[in-house]
Amino acid sequence: MDRFELWQRGGLRGANAFPRHTVEDLLTLRSWGANLAAFGVKSVLDTEEPFDFQPDAMHDIDIALDRAAEADLFATINFRSAPGRADFNEDLRQFEDFKYHDAFAHMWRETARSLKGRDNLVGYDLMCEPHPEDLFSGQGSTREQIAEKMKGTPADWNLLAKRATEAIREEDPDTPIVVNSSGWGYPHAFDYLELTGDARTVYTVHYYSPRHYTHQKPDEPVAYPGRVPAHVEPEQHWSAEIVVETLAPVRDFQQKHGVPIFSGEFGCARYAPGVLDFFRDQIDCYEDWGWSWAYWDLRGWSVMDIEKTADPEDESRHTDTPLLELFKSYFARNRAYPKGG
Repeated sequence: MDRFELWQRGGLRGANAFPRHTVEDLLTLRSWGANLAAFGVKSVLDTEEPFDFQPDAMHDIDIALDRAAEADLFATINFRSAPGRADFNEDLRQFEDFKYHDAFAHMWRETARSLKGRDNLVGYDLMCEPHPEDLFSGQGSTREQIAEKMKGTPADWNLLAKRATEAIREEDPDTPIVVNSSGWGYPHAFDYLELTGDARTVYTVHYYSPRHYTHQKPDEPVAYPGRVPAHVEPEQHWSAEIVVETLAPVRDFQQKHGVPIFSGEFGCARYAPGVLDFFRDQIDCYEDWGWSWAYWDLRGWSVMDIEKTADPEDESRHTDTPLLELFKSYFARNRAYPKGG
């Protein structure tokens, strides 16, 4: 099957991973029925001028893709750092000067030159959660006004995504490209996300709403469905209907443009009351709408580790937690794998 057709069919279901994951980790993921490892990786160019090539970073990517292939998993790579973006959360220089756009495009050109031809590589995911909007925080502007202010400036994520896409296609015409919305990848930013013009591009959303629920502390239980206090989102009663409502900008984008969608990150505290219903409600949307997806994350942050129980004090991994069994029930829908169905 053509790699882009996998995305069009919503045929990829898996987990976020990192180059540190062993073959054994990835084989475990495959044993659950998953067929995708979405790797977060470091910049292959120095984040500071003169943006020298970093062979160790490229080596890590090569090893991660080799391990995924050995485990019979498809893979994407997603840069969590880049020229002008040394710190994932706070460094916004990449959106303050066009020289970083040039370096970012060069980084992707060199990456595509190195990686093209890998059969199990199903996506160049340009950048994890771009958020140039944060440059305008505290200015009293609406989201729409900020989107207008960004246009044509170094803060224009749509412009940068198109530059990077063009650079990749100079070297690799086939491997699908994955483009996050800005605004930390949240659904609302799809209202001003633009198509790159590339016919083999997937558009990806990250979903951690409502954040006061998904990132709750054990001693501050918040139930789903139920009323969730204000945090990133306003206080309201959250239910399956609200999940559909908050994902509406992404669904509208999909239907308007006829493009594949990838829920590239989503997760929730394993001890959150109602977490099984919460995951069912959102994954059922992804399945009904033909989206591929990857949960956060494989054997990573303990709070969201699906191999651990609802007891926040339990740091052991188990083979039969309710969360793991739920995800395995969805992974069972996978039909395509690098070594055959």
